[in-house]
Amino acid sequence: MRAIAFHPASQTRNTLAAVLGIALSVVLLSAAQAQTAQRLQAIFAMSAEEMAATSTFTRRAYEAQIAQIYRIQNKRIRDIVLELVRNPAATAFGQKSSQSWLASPGSGWKSHHAYPGGLAVHTMEWVEVANGWVDTYDRVYGVKLDRDLVIAGLILHDWGKVWFLFDDATGTVKEPDWYPKAWGTKANWKWMGGHGAVLYADAYWALDKDGEGLNPALREAAEIAKKPAPVVKPDERMAEWWVITAIDEAWSFSTMVAAKLAFEVLEQVAKDLGLQPNSREANKLAWFVLSRVGDFKIYEVYEKAGFRRDAAMQFIRSVIENPAPYEVVLR
Repeated sequence: MRAIAFHPASQTRNTLAAVLGIALSVVLLSAAQAQTAQRLQAIFAMSAEEMAATSTFTRRAYEAQIAQIYRIQNKRIRDIVLELVRNPAATAFGQKSSQSWLASPGSGWKSHHAYPGGLAVHTMEWVEVANGWVDTYDRVYGVKLDRDLVIAGLILHDWGKVWFLFDDATGTVKEPDWYPKAWGTKANWKWMGGHGAVLYADAYWALDKDGEGLNPALREAAEIAKKPAPVVKPDERMAEWWVITAIDEAWSFSTMVAAKLAFEVLEQVAKDLGLQPNSREANKLAWFVLSRVGDFKIYEVYEKAGFRRDAAMQFIRSVIENPAPYEVVLR
């Protein structure tokens, strides 16, 4: 049996190399943790306006929306839409918006497009779809819809969301005290009032069912504005109105699928980073990530990975650690 020779010097070098390797790993890990902590503090300090203004995702949607408005041929309609987007004011309530359209969400907290810039993303998504639908009506039916009305209607359909304000103290979305309360129970339209009284552009197809629908909402808005209430007749509903209504129905995918998944995995990532669920910090982290990539992108990563949540979480962490690819280059 051969004796095994041990070489103390060699063994010492190996031991030292292993120790140094462990020490280096600890140092690198500590540096990465420090960098992440610094990044988180910078995120917590950002306002909703800053997040939307520095994201290529939300800025691109907003600028594309403005370009679509300028393509409206009817000058009167174009001027009205531009004014409502650039200088939102609820004249019947004597209120000017304290939040820009660019920064506004597409809905209330943890619903569809509920992040800084979500309103522009939601609006532009449907304008793109609507343009294709208008072209399809022409090719298939030989019917020429009024593109101006369709574009204007879809850009303004969620105009009331400029009043869904990002609350920096809680990291949630709140409505101002003066904002009309939503109503509607019999026809299951509990969002009425909130959409209708400020500006009823969300043209729901049904007119009046159990005292709910477009005409009751128009009556409410007219009473507040102290103006005669217009009445839409059942046999005078415009095809453009149908296109606007049908296209906007797709918000449900975000609310019930993409946003649901995104907020769940964002909460887990926040928890892993030591943040309390539903805290200001956890919520603002969600603002930041969603303003960079949106809930649909997170869902795509999750789906393409075989519906693995860990893949979505890894993607979210990559956005937090290196958001540069998703941000506007400052000159």
